[in-house]
Amino acid sequence: MLKNYVKIALRNIMRNKVYSAINIFGLSLGVACCLLLAMYIQDEMSYDKHHAQKEDLYRIITQIHGKDGLDKIASCSPPIAMAMRDEIPEVQNAARLLNPPGVAQNLIKYENNTFYESDGFLGDSTIFDLLTYAFIEGSPAKALTEPNAVVITGTLAQKLFGKEPALNKVISISQSGPMRDFKITGVIEGNSKSFVKPNFIVSMMSSGWGEYVRSAEAQGEWAGQNFMPSYVKLVPGHVVEEVTKKMNEVLVKYGSEDMKALGLSKTLSLEPVQHIYLKSDIGRSPRITYIYIIASIAIFILLLACINFMNLSTAKATKRAAEIGIRKVLGAFRSSLISQILGEAFVLVMIAIVLSIVLLQLALPFFNELTDKSISFGAGNVGYFAAALLFISIITGLLAGSYPAFYLSSFQPAAVLKGKFSLNNTAGLLRQALVVFQFMIAIALVCGMFIIGKQLKFMEEQNLGFNPEAKVVLPLRTATAQENYPGLQKELSRNHNVISVSSARYMPGSIIWNDFALYESGSDMNNAKFHRVNTVDYGYLELLGIPIIAGRSFIDNRETEGQRKIIINRSSANAFGFTPEKAVGQNLYFEWQGEKMAFEVIGVMEDYHQTSLKEKIYPLVYQMPGAKQNLEYAILNINTHDVKATIRSIEKTWKTLIDDTPFEYSFLDENIHQQYLEDQKVSKIITSFTLIAMLISCLGLYGLSTYMAERRFKEIGVRKVMGASVNQIVGLMSKEFVRLVIIAFVISVPIAWYAMNKWLGGFAYKISIDAMVFLYAGAAALTIALLTVSFESLKAASTNPAKALRNE
Repeated sequence: MLKNYVKIALRNIMRNKVYSAINIFGLSLGVACCLLLAMYIQDEMSYDKHHAQKEDLYRIITQIHGKDGLDKIASCSPPIAMAMRDEIPEVQNAARLLNPPGVAQNLIKYENNTFYESDGFLGDSTIFDLLTYAFIEGSPAKALTEPNAVVITGTLAQKLFGKEPALNKVISISQSGPMRDFKITGVIEGNSKSFVKPNFIVSMMSSGWGEYVRSAEAQGEWAGQNFMPSYVKLVPGHVVEEVTKKMNEVLVKYGSEDMKALGLSKTLSLEPVQHIYLKSDIGRSPRITYIYIIASIAIFILLLACINFMNLSTAKATKRAAEIGIRKVLGAFRSSLISQILGEAFVLVMIAIVLSIVLLQLALPFFNELTDKSISFGAGNVGYFAAALLFISIITGLLAGSYPAFYLSSFQPAAVLKGKFSLNNTAGLLRQALVVFQFMIAIALVCGMFIIGKQLKFMEEQNLGFNPEAKVVLPLRTATAQENYPGLQKELSRNHNVISVSSARYMPGSIIWNDFALYESGSDMNNAKFHRVNTVDYGYLELLGIPIIAGRSFIDNRETEGQRKIIINRSSANAFGFTPEKAVGQNLYFEWQGEKMAFEVIGVMEDYHQTSLKEKIYPLVYQMPGAKQNLEYAILNINTHDVKATIRSIEKTWKTLIDDTPFEYSFLDENIHQQYLEDQKVSKIITSFTLIAMLISCLGLYGLSTYMAERRFKEIGVRKVMGASVNQIVGLMSKEFVRLVIIAFVISVPIAWYAMNKWLGGFAYKISIDAMVFLYAGAAALTIALLTVSFESLKAASTNPAKALRNE
């Protein structure tokens, strides 16, 4: 039976080469795209599945109430996690894992090998009891129990020691401070799929940042200092709501007075570690939104390919009507006919599946480059791939073959054999409905592609409130670099290609971690307004072109400016109900532990975007550093006529003054664009597969137009004999498809508008969706459809009518 199905299917393929090629290529392209996107989704959803007891692991979330500008953060005060372990029976263990605020790169030195390394963390000794990392050397239980111990990745170990064992070797590390010696007590694999990927973890018992975390000041801080990412492992069978309630009771027990003193209140909650990578919405749009979009595109592409198959199969039904009629007369049951036609469909699907695997292998390197991933076939995903392939094969075969099978098997043999058979209206209406559905999906995807592209362009071209062009950022990562900054600034200012030099603790494009709440005269901390605080040197605002709209900027005198004279932004003035002019000269106050500190507003600057356009502009304070205070970044405004030569001269000056710290630099505008890499990557995926969806739709349309030209061959001949022009005939044949595309456009517009409006909701600053986007998408779809249909229509209209009428 199967052999017979295969033989008949192959004969039909050879008999209808064009239609078979369209069906097989369309299906193989659809299946290959679906498999690629399925592998991408599987890779994204595999994060943090390797942790032991993963169902019981949670991150502590802090919700701060009553302070504009800060809502929910993925960290808490330093003592909270360990106190929860000690106070709450359901908390089995706790750990903190801190990437020090503002420390993007860490200086590492071993013998004569010195370089920067990102993602350096401090961790409690219990961190490996919560988060699972595969140890190559050392023991997770003892790795971070001693002061100045460090666990590094295998990649970092190879960079430092080659193939030699790393255990017990001593390396020097600077985390934005003096170089300190650390003993390597463990080596872990660095390729784990986790929301956090440390290149090294130093013990929380170490000197440096660890000293501050362990200090009485930090350990007594329950209300502020919410910079510490903290994790807990709960006992199996726990109830999250009950644990959360107890956590907040502990918070009130130890932190109520501090919170009252700061004029704020906060609550704690738990976020499953398994959800952090995909579902967390803290500081960004959740990645799961993009997964839903990509999964929808995968399903739509497969549906489009199946619709092509169904349309062409039912359109060609008249050519198989006699065969079906004879089989029925000879005693074939309808069930056997359905089995035969479904079997033929599955043969075509299997051919398409084989071809799709070839396409998949060819496309995978380009797809990895597009998505910035390293997806490949291996032991980790072969089961998933096989299951996906089997599922897609069955679903595609059933979708593509079910309706043709039931439709063809329903023919009445008497009508067929008497020559009175004709396609009924139901088949024609279904075919039209499927074409409408195809182009509805395609137009909606094109609308989404246009809107996502427009939003990304808006973010890249939006006036940020400062000028990021021609700005070079020099990180001052070590104590030596920070101490030598005054001399560096002086020497660089003499460079004729350097226009100006300044410094700051936080550069634009980065989160400002420092914050406090201020209140105006006559008020108190209960009515204080939350502010982010950046420390900048004189000339910083002028260098970036941030306008002062009232008052003055800082002058070159740290002694007189001090840290009690501040510049606020327009949002801060608005929060207090001040005009910019009225804000100048005001004293703003902050109270802590019985001390009341006054800050004089000397200027008001215009609002600017410190972080991405996904976040609103919050009240901001600038203050000058103290006389002995060092800053983390130098920023240079340079001439652009010979950038390479300018960078070489800057590097020479750096190495002359700071010989123990490697020279590195970046451009501010490039740093800012890094904020949108995730959105740009997804935009490329959506654009690429939207174009493929349109191609598959056009393949089906081309097949149908070929069929319509064959079916109306004699009609076209008669019309030409009666005087119809080629243009009239092309217009007549195209009219039906144009009508269907217009119907699809009308249906797709509200769907696309709703979906894109939801997506844009994740941006604080966004484009408005105007009608032109939909008109462009509709015009693009209509143009492509017309070009597709017109090719075959023009060919039919140009044929000599004698060929069509010679048998009449």
